[in-house]
Amino acid sequence: MASTVVQRKQVVLSKASQRLLDIEAQHTVGGFTPLPGFMDRGKGAKLWDVDGKEYLDFICMFSACNQGHCHPKIVAALVEQLNKAYLINTSTHNTRWPVFAEMMCTRFGYDNISAMVTGAEGADLACKIARRHAHEIRSIPPTEVLILAVSDSYHGLSSGVWNLQDPSPVRTAYGLDSVQHTNLNPSTNKLLRYGHLEDMEACLQEHHARVGAVIMECIRNTGNTYEEEVSFSRGVYDLCKKYNIPFIADEVRMGSCKTGKFFSFHHLGPDVRPDLLVMGKSMTGGAYPASFVLGDQDIMSVVGPYESGSTFAHTPMAIAAAEVALKVLDEENMAERANQIGEKFLELTSDLRRHPYVADIQVRGADFSIPIRENAAERVTARRIGGLCLSKGLLLYPLDGRLRMGVSMVMTDQELEKGVQIIRAALDEVVDYLDPIPGELWHKAH
Repeated sequence: MASTVVQRKQVVLSKASQRLLDIEAQHTVGGFTPLPGFMDRGKGAKLWDVDGKEYLDFICMFSACNQGHCHPKIVAALVEQLNKAYLINTSTHNTRWPVFAEMMCTRFGYDNISAMVTGAEGADLACKIARRHAHEIRSIPPTEVLILAVSDSYHGLSSGVWNLQDPSPVRTAYGLDSVQHTNLNPSTNKLLRYGHLEDMEACLQEHHARVGAVIMECIRNTGNTYEEEVSFSRGVYDLCKKYNIPFIADEVRMGSCKTGKFFSFHHLGPDVRPDLLVMGKSMTGGAYPASFVLGDQDIMSVVGPYESGSTFAHTPMAIAAAEVALKVLDEENMAERANQIGEKFLELTSDLRRHPYVADIQVRGADFSIPIRENAAERVTARRIGGLCLSKGLLLYPLDGRLRMGVSMVMTDQELEKGVQIIRAALDEVVDYLDPIPGELWHKAH
């Protein structure tokens, strides 16, 4: 519960962190708006900052490090490959790519694979393939092809996929309000709302003849219940099957065992099989950037030479990281561990549901979200709570009205419990701090 007596407490950044923050603000652009923790190294479920202070990592680099930081098996595999060759790219062939491609296609049940570097590039490639397929196979004029997404989604900030996300003045300023890559109904210009199957049903009923694909994160943990997410995503998938529209599963963030199943679309039923499957982040354990798109020959065959590729796609380092990252996920039963972590987090936070500043506790395996009842009069915001957590040794990512969290599957129950204790203390004490908490004004001050 909130304190009844307001005391003047302060959180102050260290001189080293403040110096780095000032330099970054002066010389860099873009990026996101994280809390001002300047991390220097990581191991397992922990991080250490520029001053050597220890933190529990409750964001695991936006789920790129499901296997934990510096997993010894991943480090060993990369060091071994680093001493052989770190870059053999599309200028020639490398010995690892064909064997890896065969393994991936066999394991996940598809005919073909293509590689990129980032998750955004993987999603962009899947949409590009779907567009070409729509034109060549389904005879839809290129200028008419629609790629549809849903509201509140995230597929990246590249020019090709930013326009699949909610409209914003910032995106408009870049001239990226596409009428072909969109999450708006072309007839009404209204959002295709996540969780509202009737929106997608009405849109596809009218426009299915020109829809090249629908792309979705099947499980997102951004506000709906688990049952609502499964019902909605399964409903969209079934509509795509009804109208013979390719369904693209974006598993970049919520794949690699994060939700308690290897891919989040596995929650929709054993018969669900996306036409294109995008994966990244923890598919390489966060140790080397790589993304992959899988699909069957009838859709992947439209891609020819000089139409997909990258200097750093499917390099020996990328493949070494992906091979061992998959091995770690399998051998250490990380999907099962994600379920255990989720159950433990629900148990540890059961009392927080009654906290005056907590609206809900949302859990999908090792991915958590705590919506906050923000209170302007008491200066209670998610960012202030997040900043206070950081000062107490816990790294998470506050969004508007929500604490976003995702932990690695190597996190112990004891570490999880310690993290929840820090969250509880931050919730209780946030009103005791009259001055700004570092990180609270990041998005305004910089």
